[in-house]
Amino acid sequence: MRKLILVIAVLFAGAGAFAQGVTTATINGVITDSKGESLPGANVVAIHQPTGTQYGTSSRADGRYTIPNARVGGPYQLTVSFVGYENQVKEGIFLSLGSTADVNFKLAESGTTLEAINVTASKDDVFNSDRTGASTNISNQSITRLPTISRSFGDYVRLTPQANGNSFGGRSDGYNNITVDGALFNNAFGLSGTVGGQANAQPISLDAIDQITTTIAPYDVKEGSFTGAGVNMVTRSGTNDVSGSVYYFTRNQNLAGSKVSGVENKLNNFDFNNVGFRVGGAIIKNKLFFFANYERERRNDPGTLFTASRNGSSGTTVSQVQASDLDALKTFLINTYGYDPGPYEGYKLQSNSDKGTIKLDYNISTNHKFTVKYNYLKSYRDVPPSNSGSLGGTRNPSQTGMPFLGSYYRINNNLNSVIAELNSTFGSNYSNKFQVGYTAFRDFRETPTAGKLFPLVDIGNGSGQFLTAFGYEPFSAFNILNSNVFQLSDNFDLYKGKHTLTFGTYNEFYHFENGFDPFYYGAYQFNSLADFYSSAAGTVGAVRQYQLGYSTASDGSFPLVKIDARQLGFYAQDKFDVSQNFNVTYGIRVDIPTIGATIKRNDQAATYTFAEGRTIYTDHVQKSQLLWSPRVGFNWDVKGDRSTQVRGGSGIFTGRVPYVWISNQASNNGQLFGSQFYNTAGATTAGITFQPDVDYYRPGKNGNPPVTNGPATYNLAVTDDNFKFPQIWRTNIAVDQKLPGGLIGSLDFVFTRDLNAVYHQNINLPDPAGTAAGADNRPIYYKTFPNNNGSNPTANTRLNATVTDAILMRNTNKPYSYFITGQLKKTFGFGLDAMLGYTYTDARSVNDGGSIAQSIWRDRAVSGNPNENVLSYSNFLKKHRIIASANYRKEYAGFMATSVGFFYELSQAGRFSYVYAGDMNGDNAGG
Repeated sequence: MRKLILVIAVLFAGAGAFAQGVTTATINGVITDSKGESLPGANVVAIHQPTGTQYGTSSRADGRYTIPNARVGGPYQLTVSFVGYENQVKEGIFLSLGSTADVNFKLAESGTTLEAINVTASKDDVFNSDRTGASTNISNQSITRLPTISRSFGDYVRLTPQANGNSFGGRSDGYNNITVDGALFNNAFGLSGTVGGQANAQPISLDAIDQITTTIAPYDVKEGSFTGAGVNMVTRSGTNDVSGSVYYFTRNQNLAGSKVSGVENKLNNFDFNNVGFRVGGAIIKNKLFFFANYERERRNDPGTLFTASRNGSSGTTVSQVQASDLDALKTFLINTYGYDPGPYEGYKLQSNSDKGTIKLDYNISTNHKFTVKYNYLKSYRDVPPSNSGSLGGTRNPSQTGMPFLGSYYRINNNLNSVIAELNSTFGSNYSNKFQVGYTAFRDFRETPTAGKLFPLVDIGNGSGQFLTAFGYEPFSAFNILNSNVFQLSDNFDLYKGKHTLTFGTYNEFYHFENGFDPFYYGAYQFNSLADFYSSAAGTVGAVRQYQLGYSTASDGSFPLVKIDARQLGFYAQDKFDVSQNFNVTYGIRVDIPTIGATIKRNDQAATYTFAEGRTIYTDHVQKSQLLWSPRVGFNWDVKGDRSTQVRGGSGIFTGRVPYVWISNQASNNGQLFGSQFYNTAGATTAGITFQPDVDYYRPGKNGNPPVTNGPATYNLAVTDDNFKFPQIWRTNIAVDQKLPGGLIGSLDFVFTRDLNAVYHQNINLPDPAGTAAGADNRPIYYKTFPNNNGSNPTANTRLNATVTDAILMRNTNKPYSYFITGQLKKTFGFGLDAMLGYTYTDARSVNDGGSIAQSIWRDRAVSGNPNENVLSYSNFLKKHRIIASANYRKEYAGFMATSVGFFYELSQAGRFSYVYAGDMNGDNAGG
């Protein structure tokens, strides 16, 4: 395999390419004389008028010319000159991100006058010779004029008819590829769909974004690393004129709607404040430009609407929990242990972020342009404690429960990113695009209250319901993720007659350090406050449940999982202009994902036999494989006047898995961590009393015997030996038509079939012992059935008693999706742009993802065998979606303007499943 990879790398070394993130646009066309004969060698100069940036080339032997890698936006002025012919100038040309503007010239001989040329604008994103599959361009005009609530790019990608939040076509947002100026901005580890997502922060200020493009079915093999959609953004740049803005946005509950379908809803009090500035200009006129942006966002939300019960208090937001009990408990904790659990009512949850962007553009010469950009994000959000493993199934404020703020956690999402790009042309036949970038993500948790470490304590009200909680959130100890991403690229194009040949390579290099061990600081449960006080006084038998996670390292240190991964991509492509009205693009791409992780082998687990006769080797990771992606697309201008356009294509796309799924295997191998679990129904809690020291019961501490032979029980997460990264086959056909009244109509059909989708099985689950009685008749996994009808089961079982779950990650080819989109657009002459679209989508999946292997399997609602490879509706599906938007701008007084924007959406949402409470079928999973 290594030799084959080396051979491929050598073959493409002379023409590297890294065009994964779209950052520029293209101008091309044909130059002819008055008789339609091609004019080779004509001089073409394009000037980006706001900056004076010049691009130059000459027409080739067939009169064709290409200006690649041009700055988006405009206006541009194009001038063509040729000896013996009159110069011709076209102005008002605007370029959209990732698109090609077709600008043809017909030159008159000197002394001859042709029909006057009057080009006022060229903003056509629909009738575009490069457009084959479903895509949407969001212009700067739309960004500045249309409304936004969250001031996020998500408020604009919703203009994509197939969007559902940040997912597209019914597929998980974890399978998207998001770039800003080519820099990777998706959360590749997979804990959220976007950078900053856990902290509800936007990775970049909306005021810094110039254009956005979403591509669902691009048949250009330069685009890859997604099986959902590609979302590409470019930031603003400076111009010869100094320009900028200072802005402030504020919002609270008084500016939010409260009535839905005639029903009044109570709104939580909140405040949102966003302040920032941007400035851009020239350092050297026509040569060197700068852009800078900074934004600060602060949001406060109520931690709870409930208040504790006091004498005479009543109402729907008054909890049954007595304030006197909580006050006494807080005083006890402070006086006895020096631990302040924080408030239990009236507290705020903060969401804060600071972000900045700095960008330099340098016109080295007519043929060479250099750009470098730096982006910064620092953000955090206060989050309620997880309900997992809680007493009564919740730790949320309610009419029966009031947690202390000390049981919450603060999630931090920080980012530093730098990307550099060099665009070059060499004569009229060659061009090159080089990119190199580095991004550092730092995600970690901490407690929102200052003070000493303290184990989590859940206390019930004596009736099995949750009363209160305090202490360190059970999933936050050492919960950190350090991600370092390096990217490198160089895209080479060769223009040969009617052919544009592209050769390239796309490479991503990852290094992850991840820490996660539930209940590491310990978690106690007590049936009542009285039991807690009793246990705190040293009385044994009062603890309902105790859990502790611990490291099995000989020195007791917390082990971080370290993973190195890379995804190499190589491709070759030919765009063949069969005629001026018809082109076909065909190419092939190969992606080579490789995982590098040193995972300890669990020798005990290797002796066990699991379902399907499998043997597990926990140190085996996914093998490097060649994943081929052939594609072909076409664009046909049916009448040659861009009034009817037929486009389409078919091909294979390769994506990534969230790397947290790989990390699961490294941390869940039965070698790094162990756990203690005691409850009144299993291992006795008789010897357990409450201790404020988080290490009191830890092996190797306080006289406890150390771990010598590994943990007694453990979870496993493993990867199938033949596992492949996700691949899909996607096909589309579409037609665009100019209609009467200046309308433009589009109709798209896209079908997707998964070739290598991902799903998880618990291969430590035995064959069922029977079936449920009645019409349900589902398999039951309890060990014995005295009544032979599913009632009174004596115990549940596992294939291997020391393994709680053994979750296998493997492939399936069952999932599929398709959508049909109809869309109407119109630009009115008085400053109004309008759009109306409808999309019907059907998307079926086996696994919609998650972050913890055991949870992915347990949370999948399946009627029958929980390991069965069965389809269901995707969690990201919106079956029917209607959107409409309009924006209007009116200029007046010579220097002022007012713009108005409108967006409307009507869609189906809220898929759900009915599930049983508890473990009805004995598979060790609730629901």
